[in-house]
Amino acid sequence: MSAGNSESIWPKIRDTPVPAGAVHIWWLLQAGFVIKSPSGVMVCIDPYLTDSVITSYGVARGYPAPLSADETEFDAIMATHPHDDHIDPETLIPFSKHAKTRYLGPFSVIKLARAGGFYGDRTTTLNRGDEVMVGDIKVQAVAARHMFGPEPTPDATGYIITVGKWRIYHSGDTEYDATIVDDTEGRVDISLICINGITGNMDTKEAAFLAWRQGTKLAVPMHFGLWAENVEGQDDATLDLDEFTDTYKKLEPNGKVAIPTLGVPIEMR
Repeated sequence: MSAGNSESIWPKIRDTPVPAGAVHIWWLLQAGFVIKSPSGVMVCIDPYLTDSVITSYGVARGYPAPLSADETEFDAIMATHPHDDHIDPETLIPFSKHAKTRYLGPFSVIKLARAGGFYGDRTTTLNRGDEVMVGDIKVQAVAARHMFGPEPTPDATGYIITVGKWRIYHSGDTEYDATIVDDTEGRVDISLICINGITGNMDTKEAAFLAWRQGTKLAVPMHFGLWAENVEGQDDATLDLDEFTDTYKKLEPNGKVAIPTLGVPIEMR
């Protein structure tokens, strides 16, 4: 992982063409990703780009944000649930100033987006089973279970994002749950899956098991790379990327794992 570079990766995301039949996936640290289609349509999921969690939890980010809300031109932003490291409150007004950008998510997310400047028809509420098109990208909400004690989020969702032949699952924050298997088994080519094992999330082994149950072609661990190593509580986190890889490959010997890296897209053709 390369997480110390303060140079914005937005120009690379904006200017790098995606070949026909392909998809590019760019990591923003933590659970943040940008997905870009061959037509240039871009959706951004769970971007955390400021230090707003200092206010809510007293925790500072350990690495610079890889881009800013002011410079982006996304077709849609979506959040899986309303925790600050997934719908960053300090980015909402800057994101809303881009006229073409829409906000997608469950109601708990949408009410925050509306308060942050996404008025009128610029928001779409997505509950489990709902879907919407963003240009040539299809977004469908699927099950998640994130009942983290201090701030339970009963309407949290995951997403399946379809770009051409590629079906990309984003887990958001979630524990392992059979309903997620019901919604995603046999429907996923690329699985972006949380592994940190604390604050109501799957650990490395549970995440590997879910990716195996989904039958994914590529497993991508996420929900790491944001906080400084000495943050209280991180000692209990399951952030061993080798453990995730080893567990997944024991379940699926031919399975592939990609560890996301800032500034380098995951390219599927």
